[in-house]
Amino acid sequence: MSKRLLIKAENIAHSFGEQTVLNFDRFYLYEGEKVGLVGMNGAGKTTLLKILSGELEPTKGFVSRDCEPFCFEQFGGSDPYYETDFSEAGKMGVSQKLWQENVSGGEDTRIRLAQLFSCPHAVAFLDEPTSNLDYEGVEMLKKRLKEIETLVMISHDRSVLNDICDRIVEISFGRLNCYSGNYDDYVIQKEEQFKAMQSEYENYQAEKKRLQRVYTQKKAKAKTVEKKPRNHTSSEAKAISLCGNRKPEDKARGIEKSAANVLKRIEHMEVKEKPKEELTARPDFRLTNPPRNPIVIRGEHISFQYDDHIIFDDADFIIRNGSKVALLGGNGVGKTTLLELIGDEYEGIHIVPGAKIGYAKQNMSQIDLEQTVLENVRRVSIQSESLSRTVLARLLLSERDMNKKAFELSGGERMKLSFAMLFVSDVNLLIFDEPTNYLDIPSVEALEKMLMEYEGTLLFTSHDKVFVDRIATDIYRIESGKIIPVLA
Repeated sequence: MSKRLLIKAENIAHSFGEQTVLNFDRFYLYEGEKVGLVGMNGAGKTTLLKILSGELEPTKGFVSRDCEPFCFEQFGGSDPYYETDFSEAGKMGVSQKLWQENVSGGEDTRIRLAQLFSCPHAVAFLDEPTSNLDYEGVEMLKKRLKEIETLVMISHDRSVLNDICDRIVEISFGRLNCYSGNYDDYVIQKEEQFKAMQSEYENYQAEKKRLQRVYTQKKAKAKTVEKKPRNHTSSEAKAISLCGNRKPEDKARGIEKSAANVLKRIEHMEVKEKPKEELTARPDFRLTNPPRNPIVIRGEHISFQYDDHIIFDDADFIIRNGSKVALLGGNGVGKTTLLELIGDEYEGIHIVPGAKIGYAKQNMSQIDLEQTVLENVRRVSIQSESLSRTVLARLLLSERDMNKKAFELSGGERMKLSFAMLFVSDVNLLIFDEPTNYLDIPSVEALEKMLMEYEGTLLFTSHDKVFVDRIATDIYRIESGKIIPVLA
């Protein structure tokens, strides 16, 4: 039985001023599909979502809808909280927040999701629904999204795309590339595409070189044939040709023609571009003079509170040299507080003398906004300039970005600059507070690769389950005032 076509978008183009963001032939959404939109920041994901839902008219093209759309916007909606279904708000754990004037970012997200689940027959269009949600909130969201029949979603949380989506649409240079399956399936298919492109390029290069050799050989042979044979006078050469042999110049012309045909084949070959390969150079960690102690940070009998609110109550922890430690826990339990206490060497926290801490703060205060990207990196780097440029490139900051003033950068680009500055500096112990905030998936994956190769010690917080699973060697969970080790 064929499924009902809910949305048909054809010959779509959309521009902002002179910049064309989208330019594709078609997008169809069928009943029961759960589609994830992926792509770099600025690729046009939110624009596409708004066009499909009817919130935005495309510059060119036609969209028809046979559904009731519900739009979940990343930065808040227009529906007042008190109109939210009380039962649905209760399922999201925010029923008591509906009449409050001030709610947290996570509570706002939960309330607006409850509004979505109050419309069971709507097709959901979701722009970053995991914004501000802690790990438990994300897990609850995934369970609820499975109840929605049809949706189109933008998310930087790969665990959500894996658990929910059955089709991934990548937006690249305004075009849509469709992949069946979830995010992991998309990654596998992209890798297979890369290998196929690499094989095609190698075959193209091999055939081109073969034809160029044939052409060179034929040209050389033509010159040899055209020359008068040695030890023959002109009258003898003429007598030989009268005996039925072709004239040397005729043979030469035939070979020249054959060579010209080979040249035409080369010129008419379908050009195969070489796929871009990932840069692999990494900083020389020995230059940071890292400590050799087996334990680099030790916390003993730590107690801390804000007014009457106890955050830590006689808590202990250790950070092993070279480990990558994730701090987990719900919103407000003290993850960021612990990072700040470590940075301040609070009472009960001991850091070995050779440890040099680099703290990537969410406000990115270490960046001089009036300096260019490259100037910011040069200011702190102990690595060579070529390696500093490679680190920037590995974090997806282009050659053009390097000469931008830092104030011109987006939030995600500034975050990547702050990471690059730490990677090339003299620090040997990194502290990252929610490092995947502001980053699109390609940037998160680029950061993951850098951190997996990192030879120093790392302490970080994150609500991104995939990021934690790939990076962490040790995990601590903060709850009830204690710092509890968890098997990674």
